[in-house]
Amino acid sequence: MTHEKSFERAMTLAALSGLKFALGPAFLATAHKKPNASHWVLGAIGEMFFDKVGLFPARYRLPLLIPHTLSGAWVAHESMKEDGIEDPWAAPMGAVIAAGTACVAPMIRIAAHRVLGIPDAVLGIAEDYLALRLGTQAMEMSMNSLTDVAKDAVEDAKGHVMPILESVGMGG
Repeated sequence: MTHEKSFERAMTLAALSGLKFALGPAFLATAHKKPNASHWVLGAIGEMFFDKVGLFPARYRLPLLIPHTLSGAWVAHESMKEDGIEDPWAAPMGAVIAAGTACVAPMIRIAAHRVLGIPDAVLGIAEDYLALRLGTQAMEMSMNSLTDVAKDAVEDAKGHVMPILESVGMGG
């Protein structure tokens, strides 16, 4: 893979981390079949859900901007490393891309809501769909495969949680 193609993919994953801090790592771990992939996928699913119900503060505020930025730096570096490329600029550029995305995306949503009157929930779903499309394209996955990945992650979590619930009399 060329350096340019690898860098483009790494920065796309960083941008996804700016939208949802677990999403870039989830795509990277899933595409490379890492053992922790289901954890990242569950994190991304949970983040999307809790974002929709308004549990998180705005991602451009410091408590969430920091993890988004760190996630972008990490995933950009790891993506390049997975491609066999050591680029000292990958992590800093990934951090900048993730932080910029975390700050600009909400502004676009607010403007679309105010100017076009599109409900924020619809914009949030559209944003998530766009993020998933960008991730599948960057990692050369199909959108259909995401359903399987999500199901597998939920089943994996269920396999870990149910025995614990049953041991305290809450499962089954």
